[in-house]
Amino acid sequence: MAKKFLCSQCGQTFEAASMPDKCPICGADTSHLSEVKSKGINTNGNVYTICYAAVMVVIVAFLLAFVSSALKPAQDANVAIDKKSQILASLNVRGLAKSEVEGKYNELIQETCVLTPDGQVVEGEDAFGVETKEIGEKFPVYKAKTADGAEALVLPLKGRGLWGGLWGYVAVTPDLQKVLGAYFDHESETAGLGALIKEAKFQEQFIGRPVMGPDGNVALTVVKKGASEGDTQVDGVTGATLTSKGVGEMVLTGIQQYVNALGGAKPAGDCCKKTEKCCDKPDCTCAEKKQCACKDGSCGDEACNCASDAKCCAREECPCACCEKAAPCEKAEGCAQLPECCQKHEACCDEKADCCPQQKPCCKEGAETAHKCKSGNDCCKSGVCDKSGSCGKPGCDGDKACCGHK
Repeated sequence: MAKKFLCSQCGQTFEAASMPDKCPICGADTSHLSEVKSKGINTNGNVYTICYAAVMVVIVAFLLAFVSSALKPAQDANVAIDKKSQILASLNVRGLAKSEVEGKYNELIQETCVLTPDGQVVEGEDAFGVETKEIGEKFPVYKAKTADGAEALVLPLKGRGLWGGLWGYVAVTPDLQKVLGAYFDHESETAGLGALIKEAKFQEQFIGRPVMGPDGNVALTVVKKGASEGDTQVDGVTGATLTSKGVGEMVLTGIQQYVNALGGAKPAGDCCKKTEKCCDKPDCTCAEKKQCACKDGSCGDEACNCASDAKCCAREECPCACCEKAAPCEKAEGCAQLPECCQKHEACCDEKADCCPQQKPCCKEGAETAHKCKSGNDCCKSGVCDKSGSCGKPGCDGDKACCGHK
């Protein structure tokens, strides 16, 4: 590094690596020369270079953080609008302007909840806040209406394509039996090939497809184009075998997980309500600690799973939110296990003798639509006579003795 020197004889300064033998300007000897000490920062030194670089990095980092913080609300709003647009696309609502998305989303999405794999409702958590990477550990459910007003459940899905992640939303009927709409997207699939899963042409193939196979499990999937053998198999994208396979696996496995979490494909009614857990109650006997399925807060028992079984609805103590429209004694095996239902519900007292194997058709007192007894013996097996006089003898008027009851 060059140093500065001053010659007292000629008054000139000059630079040199070290003290010269004489002044290069006037030739004066060393006694007239002296080194000039710098009072400022040595801009040629390593210390200066490192400090300068550090200061610039700090300044730039601060500016970037400030800009990011200032833009974050707008970025988050755009991400939310994009996500809502995708959910609406699964409900067959497409092509909306950004300013219209929020209003249409609020109009069609009626209720949401987040379920655990075993069907528990995660209290205080909104489905919209669940990130794609969390699906599989949490199951967000959107109770909604399609563009034509049909009731639907929107199920978010995630999967893996050729080059990166896949995700989507499938709208199904409340009983999980038929697809009403679908939307799929990707991180980095090949343009013109795998990326075509994002196109409406591919997604519209799913509309109207059955979800379940003959075995009662989810069968809906994607196969190589031209290889489909049934309504549950959708043609994939030509030339994008791995991406199509990824979508098929995402749909098949993803929906099956929701079926398991929702409890056997019977989620209609109030299943998304954030009800308290049955076993949080002091008198609860629910061994599996499942969410309450019944309006009275009970979990059901071994023979009565209120969340999915129609036979449960034959019991007055278990009025199910999810199957309350099912007829009592709808299933013969239900009454076989629960003969007491035949003593409580008029619908059991019809001509279906197999409904109540432990009790023949009877004339229940006060039943307006009860089957008319064919003999006094049949009527009085229950110890109750029909006051209308149809116990085998006209004018019986409720007299047990006239029916042959002892």
